[in-house]
Amino acid sequence: MKQVEIWRSQAAATLAFLIPKIVGNTINERDGLVDDLVRVLNNLPARPETRQPYAGIFPAADLATWRNRAAVTLRAAVPRIPDVEGSVFDGAIDDLIRFINDLPSRPMGRSPYSGLFAAADLATWRKQSAQTLATLIPNILDAKFIEDDNRIDDLIRVLSGLPLRPIIRKPYEGLYQAPNLTEYRKLAARRLQQLITVLRDDFNAKDVLVDSTIRILNNLPTRPLDQEPYAGLYDRAPEVPISSFLITQAQLIAIAPYVNSSRLANLLPHLNTTMQRYDITTPLRKAHFLAQTAHESDGFNTNEEYASGADYEWRTDLGNTRVGDGVRFKGRGLIQVTGRSNYAECGRALGVDLINNPQLLANFDLACLSAGWFWGKSRLNGDADRDDVLTITRIINGGTNGLADRRSYLARAKRVLGA
Repeated sequence: MKQVEIWRSQAAATLAFLIPKIVGNTINERDGLVDDLVRVLNNLPARPETRQPYAGIFPAADLATWRNRAAVTLRAAVPRIPDVEGSVFDGAIDDLIRFINDLPSRPMGRSPYSGLFAAADLATWRKQSAQTLATLIPNILDAKFIEDDNRIDDLIRVLSGLPLRPIIRKPYEGLYQAPNLTEYRKLAARRLQQLITVLRDDFNAKDVLVDSTIRILNNLPTRPLDQEPYAGLYDRAPEVPISSFLITQAQLIAIAPYVNSSRLANLLPHLNTTMQRYDITTPLRKAHFLAQTAHESDGFNTNEEYASGADYEWRTDLGNTRVGDGVRFKGRGLIQVTGRSNYAECGRALGVDLINNPQLLANFDLACLSAGWFWGKSRLNGDADRDDVLTITRIINGGTNGLADRRSYLARAKRVLGA
């Protein structure tokens, strides 16, 4: 469980305790504060000025009953606050990636990065976006300044806290010294990667409101501006060392013994990164993920299918609508991503152009990450938690091919990982 989730659970319990104890038998300012919080967390319209707190949210009742109902409502609502939504900077970063990639604008109401990358925490999304821009910007080949350059310059200045560029000045002028536009873009890409990587995590604005409500009800000082919501109200949970979540090469060899150890050495860091990113962190989840990827990759011996892919030619269900698509978009990755449509979707999620560079999916990093992407979008962690190898196999394979082999890998993985 993430630290913020632990804090939200504690905050919910605190509110459930404090609200019924509000002093007074008549409506007061604190009831108005509680009413506001209930409305915000439940996405209700703001209370009309002429309406007393709680009216319109709960059925008519005495004040004590209303307060108890508000306490119960918040006890349930606070732990369900969505994860971080990001700051105005994240919106600007998302906009730039979409603009350079000629993607549609982000839909209203959608959090920055969602739809660009697979579901993840904000820090992971920022790392992915930093790497994406570091790859995209140096590959802008126009010999003259274009609108992309204007937007890149603007974002660097905003993230650096600098004044906006004067109209008479060309992009990048005043930021760097470089002999030509190509070098300017390389410097800009490097600087953006640095600026995005050091952005601090933000909390959902609703967390700020919960924190302030608790402080007021408890007669505590207001939260310092440089302090995270909930910090100072509750202790941090002890951190579990990241090493306790990682699998070792010895464990991987024990699970898949019929593969060259150098291949496993190349795969191992990317497998660990993938499992962290897609929350495949319990022994049982890891056992199922490794069992399925081991089977799909011939015991981790290959990152792409051995066949040519010609059998997929003109498979419109895979999006193969052009001559050569079958071979071009053959199965690659540890969970064989196959077909033009799936390559496009996977590429969008990972921030890589797999349509023009399909062979990249056979690289060790993307072979692992694409498997995590498929696992995450298919919500297979839940099936792994239920130890349901049959359902996982059907979702990955479309049937039950190789079920006995998958079960054999799973049994070994369970023994090795203590699942």
